[in-house]
Amino acid sequence: MFPRLALLALMTLPLAACDGQAMTDFRRTVGLDQPEPEQPAGPRPPAVSPLEQPIETGAMAPRPIPTVEPLTYRNTAFAAGGNEPFWSVQINGNTATYRTSENGDGRAIQVNRLTFDEGVEYIGVLDGRPFALNLRAARCRDSMSGKRMPLTARLTVTGDQFTGCAAPAQAAPATAEAPAEPAPAG
Repeated sequence: MFPRLALLALMTLPLAACDGQAMTDFRRTVGLDQPEPEQPAGPRPPAVSPLEQPIETGAMAPRPIPTVEPLTYRNTAFAAGGNEPFWSVQINGNTATYRTSENGDGRAIQVNRLTFDEGVEYIGVLDGRPFALNLRAARCRDSMSGKRMPLTARLTVTGDQFTGCAAPAQAAPATAEAPAEPAPAG
Protein backbone atom coordinates (compact mmCIF):
# COMPACT_ATOMS: atom_id res chain seq x y z
CA MET A 1 0.00 0.00 0.00
CA PHE A 2 2.92 2.30 0.70
CA PRO A 3 4.26 2.13 -2.88
CA ARG A 4 0.87 3.25 -4.17
CA LEU A 5 0.89 6.37 -1.95
CA ALA A 6 4.42 7.17 -2.99
CA LEU A 7 3.47 6.83 -6.65
CA LEU A 8 0.42 9.03 -6.14
CA ALA A 9 2.54 11.68 -4.40
CA LEU A 10 5.10 11.62 -7.20
CA MET A 11 2.38 12.09 -9.81
CA THR A 12 0.79 15.12 -8.09
CA LEU A 13 4.06 17.07 -7.65
CA PRO A 14 4.48 17.92 -11.37
CA LEU A 15 0.79 18.83 -11.57
CA ALA A 16 1.09 21.16 -8.57
CA ALA A 17 4.11 22.87 -10.10
CA CYS A 18 2.30 23.18 -13.41
CA ASP A 19 -0.76 24.58 -11.65
CA GLY A 20 1.29 27.30 -9.89
CA GLN A 21 2.82 28.39 -13.20
CA ALA A 22 -0.60 28.39 -14.86
CA MET A 23 -2.03 30.63 -12.12
CA THR A 24 0.87 33.10 -12.48
CA ASP A 25 0.33 33.22 -16.25
CA PHE A 26 -3.40 33.70 -15.74
CA ARG A 27 -2.85 36.62 -13.33
CA ARG A 28 -0.54 38.33 -15.80
CA THR A 29 -3.05 37.88 -18.59
CA VAL A 30 -5.88 39.39 -16.56
CA GLY A 31 -3.72 42.20 -15.20
CA LEU A 32 -3.75 41.20 -11.54
CA ASP A 33 -0.02 40.68 -11.32
CA GLN A 34 0.96 44.17 -12.55
CA PRO A 35 3.32 46.33 -10.50
CA GLU A 36 1.89 49.49 -8.87
CA PRO A 37 2.02 52.51 -11.20
CA GLU A 38 4.56 55.11 -10.21
CA GLN A 39 3.33 58.32 -8.61
CA PRO A 40 3.86 61.32 -10.89
CA ALA A 41 6.66 63.67 -9.92
CA GLY A 42 5.68 67.18 -8.88
CA PRO A 43 2.78 68.59 -6.90
CA ARG A 44 -0.31 66.49 -6.29
CA PRO A 45 -3.83 67.87 -6.58
CA PRO A 46 -5.36 69.06 -3.30
CA ALA A 47 -7.29 66.57 -1.22
CA VAL A 48 -9.98 69.16 -0.39
CA SER A 49 -11.85 71.52 -2.68
CA PRO A 50 -10.48 75.09 -2.52
CA LEU A 51 -14.11 76.21 -2.17
CA GLU A 52 -14.31 74.37 1.14
CA GLN A 53 -10.86 75.14 2.52
CA PRO A 54 -8.36 77.75 1.27
CA ILE A 55 -5.18 76.36 -0.21
CA GLU A 56 -2.03 77.65 1.44
CA THR A 57 1.24 77.01 -0.30
CA GLY A 58 3.49 78.34 2.43
CA ALA A 59 5.24 80.67 -0.02
CA MET A 60 3.75 83.83 1.50
CA ALA A 61 2.40 84.80 4.88
CA PRO A 62 -1.37 84.26 5.16
CA ARG A 63 -3.40 87.36 4.38
CA PRO A 64 -7.09 88.02 4.91
CA ILE A 65 -9.20 87.69 1.78
CA PRO A 66 -12.34 89.82 1.53
CA THR A 67 -15.37 87.67 0.93
CA VAL A 68 -18.04 90.33 0.39
CA GLU A 69 -18.23 93.79 -1.12
CA PRO A 70 -18.90 96.39 1.67
CA LEU A 71 -21.41 98.57 -0.23
CA THR A 72 -23.72 95.67 -1.06
CA TYR A 73 -23.11 93.78 2.19
CA ARG A 74 -24.32 96.58 4.47
CA ASN A 75 -27.46 97.46 2.50
CA THR A 76 -30.69 95.50 2.27
CA ALA A 77 -32.56 97.97 0.04
CA PHE A 78 -31.66 98.72 -3.58
CA ALA A 79 -33.18 100.43 -6.59
CA ALA A 80 -32.21 99.00 -9.98
CA GLY A 81 -33.38 99.78 -13.47
CA GLY A 82 -32.65 99.60 -17.14
CA ASN A 83 -33.79 101.03 -20.47
CA GLU A 84 -34.83 99.57 -23.79
CA PRO A 85 -36.97 97.86 -22.64
CA PHE A 86 -37.76 99.73 -19.45
CA TRP A 87 -37.58 97.73 -16.23
CA SER A 88 -37.08 98.51 -12.58
CA VAL A 89 -36.69 96.47 -9.42
CA GLN A 90 -37.01 97.80 -5.88
CA ILE A 91 -35.44 95.52 -3.27
CA ASN A 92 -36.53 95.83 0.34
CA GLY A 93 -35.29 93.00 2.56
CA ASN A 94 -36.52 89.75 1.01
CA THR A 95 -39.09 91.36 -1.30
CA ALA A 96 -38.44 92.55 -4.84
CA THR A 97 -40.99 94.71 -6.65
CA TYR A 98 -40.57 94.21 -10.41
CA ARG A 99 -41.99 96.86 -12.76
CA THR A 100 -42.09 97.11 -16.55
CA SER A 101 -43.75 99.58 -18.93
CA GLU A 102 -46.67 97.11 -19.24
CA ASN A 103 -46.98 96.62 -15.47
CA GLY A 104 -46.58 100.02 -13.78
CA ASP A 105 -47.91 98.83 -10.40
CA GLY A 106 -45.31 96.09 -10.25
CA ARG A 107 -45.30 92.57 -8.91
CA ALA A 108 -43.97 91.59 -5.49
CA ILE A 109 -41.61 88.61 -5.54
CA GLN A 110 -40.14 86.82 -2.53
CA VAL A 111 -36.36 86.60 -3.01
CA ASN A 112 -33.38 85.12 -1.21
CA ARG A 113 -30.22 87.17 -0.77
CA LEU A 114 -26.80 85.75 -1.72
CA THR A 115 -23.68 87.80 -1.07
CA PHE A 116 -20.45 87.18 -2.96
CA ASP A 117 -17.09 88.90 -3.26
CA GLU A 118 -18.15 91.41 -5.95
CA GLY A 119 -21.72 92.15 -4.89
CA VAL A 120 -25.06 90.63 -4.04
CA GLU A 121 -27.70 88.62 -5.87
CA TYR A 122 -31.42 88.28 -5.15
CA ILE A 123 -33.05 85.09 -6.43
CA GLY A 124 -36.74 84.21 -6.57
CA VAL A 125 -39.42 82.71 -8.83
CA LEU A 126 -41.76 84.64 -11.14
CA ASP A 127 -44.47 82.71 -13.00
CA GLY A 128 -42.64 79.44 -12.35
CA ARG A 129 -39.38 80.70 -13.90
CA PRO A 130 -36.19 81.99 -12.25
CA PHE A 131 -36.02 85.65 -11.28
CA ALA A 132 -32.54 86.92 -10.41
CA LEU A 133 -31.17 90.40 -9.84
CA ASN A 134 -27.38 90.50 -9.74
CA LEU A 135 -25.78 93.70 -8.38
CA ARG A 136 -22.03 94.26 -8.71
CA ALA A 137 -19.92 97.06 -7.28
CA ALA A 138 -18.86 98.62 -10.57
CA ARG A 139 -19.69 102.19 -11.59
CA CYS A 140 -22.46 102.48 -14.14
CA ARG A 141 -23.91 105.29 -16.26
CA ASP A 142 -27.63 105.28 -17.06
CA SER A 143 -28.04 105.22 -20.85
CA MET A 144 -30.92 107.74 -20.90
CA SER A 145 -30.28 110.19 -18.08
CA GLY A 146 -26.48 109.96 -18.02
CA LYS A 147 -26.64 109.69 -14.22
CA ARG A 148 -23.75 107.80 -12.61
CA MET A 149 -24.59 105.01 -10.18
CA PRO A 150 -22.31 102.89 -7.96
CA LEU A 151 -23.63 99.46 -9.04
CA THR A 152 -24.23 97.57 -12.27
CA ALA A 153 -27.35 95.43 -12.47
CA ARG A 154 -28.18 92.31 -14.46
CA LEU A 155 -31.77 91.11 -14.34
CA THR A 156 -32.73 87.60 -15.43
CA VAL A 157 -36.48 87.19 -15.71
CA THR A 158 -38.50 84.55 -17.61
CA GLY A 159 -35.36 83.41 -19.39
CA ASP A 160 -34.33 86.87 -20.69
CA GLN A 161 -31.42 88.99 -19.43
CA PHE A 162 -31.41 92.77 -19.13
CA THR A 163 -28.68 95.11 -17.96
CA GLY A 164 -28.88 98.39 -16.11
CA CYS A 165 -27.65 100.38 -13.15
CA ALA A 166 -28.45 100.30 -9.44
CA ALA A 167 -27.88 102.15 -6.20
CA PRO A 168 -28.57 101.58 -2.51
CA ALA A 169 -32.01 102.83 -1.51
CA GLN A 170 -33.78 103.74 1.71
CA ALA A 171 -35.41 100.74 3.32
CA ALA A 172 -39.18 101.03 3.45
CA PRO A 173 -40.62 101.21 6.95
CA ALA A 174 -41.87 98.00 8.46
CA THR A 175 -45.54 97.28 7.71
CA ALA A 176 -46.36 96.28 11.29
CA GLU A 177 -48.67 98.73 12.96
CA ALA A 178 -47.25 100.83 15.76
CA PRO A 179 -48.91 100.41 19.15
CA ALA A 180 -51.65 102.95 19.74
CA GLU A 181 -50.75 105.81 22.05
CA PRO A 182 -52.79 106.07 25.24
CA ALA A 183 -55.49 108.74 25.21
CA PRO A 184 -54.66 111.81 27.27
CA ALA A 185 -56.31 111.86 30.67
CA GLY A 186 -58.71 114.38 31.27
